[in-house]
Amino acid sequence: MLLVLTCVALRLTRVVRGDEPGQLIGSWSLVSRQTTLADGKVVGDPGLPAVPKGILIYDRSGHVAAQLSRPGRTVEMLASECADAEKVKGTGDTAQIILGYDAYFGTYTVDEKNGIVTHHLEAAIFPGDIGKSITRHFSLSGDTLTIKFSTTTRDGTPVTRTLVWTRLK
Repeated sequence: MLLVLTCVALRLTRVVRGDEPGQLIGSWSLVSRQTTLADGKVVGDPGLPAVPKGILIYDRSGHVAAQLSRPGRTVEMLASECADAEKVKGTGDTAQIILGYDAYFGTYTVDEKNGIVTHHLEAAIFPGDIGKSITRHFSLSGDTLTIKFSTTTRDGTPVTRTLVWTRLK
């Protein structure tokens, strides 16, 4: 009986989390972040540069946490950017632009066969993201994780964002 209950519990765990997350589990350090237009042109991002500091954590229980920060943030820089807050008020990028920082946590599900990880946000630096599920395409090569997703810039231009991470040891 105990064996049957254990097998049922393990199967339910797999269903809740999706396919076994396998190689994603661990802590990852951000190597690069690139924003590309449909024509292939790489463009800058006012909130987070091409090489922000970042950490991404996937744990065995199905939780994810991500933090990205512009290197060299200072109080003076934030003060001057906060003076320009009205320019970006109400946009999804407000927190990133003003603070040079983005963060969220929640749970995740993985579809390894199709190379998709979905983050289910429980909390985020931008309140409009709370409760959202965000889908990312991923590939792994050794200790390098590449995550890609489609999004739009503040003016509505479609872009592809590519983040390259290396496993922390």
